[in-house]
Amino acid sequence: MNLNYGLTNESFKLKYDADVSFETKEIRLVSARRDWVAFQLLLKGSEEFVVTVGDCLALSPRGLLNVVRPRCVVENLPETDIKMHLVGMIEDDDRIPKADLLLNDEYVHVEKNVVQSVWIEISIPHDAKAGSYKGSVSLFIRAGLEDERLLDVLDFSLEVKDVTLPDPANYKFHLNLWQHASNIARKHEVHLWSDEHFKVLEEYLKSLAGLGQKAITIVASEIPWAGQLCYRFRSYLSDLFEYNMIKVVKEADGEFRYDFSVVERYIGLCFKYGIDKEIEIIGLTGVWADESAGYGKLAEDYPEGIKVRYYDKTDGRFKFFRTGEEIKKYIKALESFFIEKGLIDKVVVAADEPGDAEKYEKILDTVSEVAPSFKFGTAINHVEFIEQFKDRINVFVPYLGCVCDKWDVLENLIGKIDGKMLWYVCCGPAYPNTFVGSPLVESRLIGILTAFMKMDGFLRWNYTVWPERPRERISYRYPGWPAGDTNFVYPGKDGRPILTLRYKNLRRGIEDYELVQMLRERHPDAEKVLEDLWKLVLKSTNIKDFNPEGVKKREE
Repeated sequence: MNLNYGLTNESFKLKYDADVSFETKEIRLVSARRDWVAFQLLLKGSEEFVVTVGDCLALSPRGLLNVVRPRCVVENLPETDIKMHLVGMIEDDDRIPKADLLLNDEYVHVEKNVVQSVWIEISIPHDAKAGSYKGSVSLFIRAGLEDERLLDVLDFSLEVKDVTLPDPANYKFHLNLWQHASNIARKHEVHLWSDEHFKVLEEYLKSLAGLGQKAITIVASEIPWAGQLCYRFRSYLSDLFEYNMIKVVKEADGEFRYDFSVVERYIGLCFKYGIDKEIEIIGLTGVWADESAGYGKLAEDYPEGIKVRYYDKTDGRFKFFRTGEEIKKYIKALESFFIEKGLIDKVVVAADEPGDAEKYEKILDTVSEVAPSFKFGTAINHVEFIEQFKDRINVFVPYLGCVCDKWDVLENLIGKIDGKMLWYVCCGPAYPNTFVGSPLVESRLIGILTAFMKMDGFLRWNYTVWPERPRERISYRYPGWPAGDTNFVYPGKDGRPILTLRYKNLRRGIEDYELVQMLRERHPDAEKVLEDLWKLVLKSTNIKDFNPEGVKKREE
């Protein structure tokens, strides 16, 4: 078998049947301490073959094929600091498979004349010595049950700078990727809020902690996003409903009892992994409704369509709150819980793209009257909300299009509001974004752009909002939701998330942000130094150039 092979960088995205160069046989890497470096090994055979990143014999049911095994070493670093993942592809909206998944499989079969990528990642310890390191990737090959032979050795250099990155838990970048725990339970086939569910959730929280996630998502009512209106899309039926984490029981004496044990357990698990800066409550404000489909208000005397289900002990039936008074008592009990636990200062009551300013103000008034300790956060995709609520919202999260349109207002708010300023993208704009079809550098650009705008961080709705069969078909609701809009990771069969190239490049961008913040803290002329960086990376320092499409509302 003739084998073509070469190296490429961490931001390379392989596309099926695209022309690929194998000319690069050496690569140069640069890192800080408590950092990581990565590159990709590209392989293409004239015959079908197996590639393995483990020690398994890796036989194929197709016969005694050639088996290729790469081995990476770096002088003075243990091999345990080196990880390799086979890169899996997923079909994009254009039906072209593109590299995305960092598989946990030990080996895979590769068709002839098809390029297979191997992700090679090296962790740099916090106490590593600054200086130059030599590394290599040895390619071993064997035919069937023959002994391996060494095909070639590809060299690379690693320069470790005299700079130490903080632990992700101590990142300044305020990352808020919403968690959709109900969807995680469905895809891993475990009962909601069971011990098995929490075991799976722990693995997802570990992956979020690796990015420096700061916010905890608490869903405090039933279906606050109305299942993302998933019932409208019959061609690929997908259950996207999220359910309340709080259990409510009506006792025989008519009093309601509120069980916050799931909330407390989930917060404790998040805290265990350093996700502890913000507790975001979803489902009290900005609740999505679809009256025509039956997903409207249940309490006509309350300004928001909050749905709270309870178990009535008197007749053994589940029912819903039907009065505003019941909802107000529930909200007050929620506030009291966080006060009693000493967590109220971390709590933010969030809304996702409220569309009616007058209605939203009325809801804020109602919640503030019932639970005056609550602060508010809003994902804003209507420019008029910025002026109207700039003195009322503690966590201000405008859509990139709104940032561009109202930069003159937002720039004056940054650093002055009583809270944080984040930004977000979702199903738009076309770029920069984090879709399967997006260049990977756009995921990295998120950190750079946040640093340039001097904002506190970034929000995205999409960590695990998978459609029904995400590893078979991630494309869902195109063109409203481009493929990958719903996820940064995939569900693994072993209960762990499968990370992606987009996840890794987002992580790199967050570290870029941290380095910029370190420069600003330590260098008296930091802004002058950064001017050259902005010109080099962003090409333009005019904020309006970052969203040429203008404001795009989320398609329903």
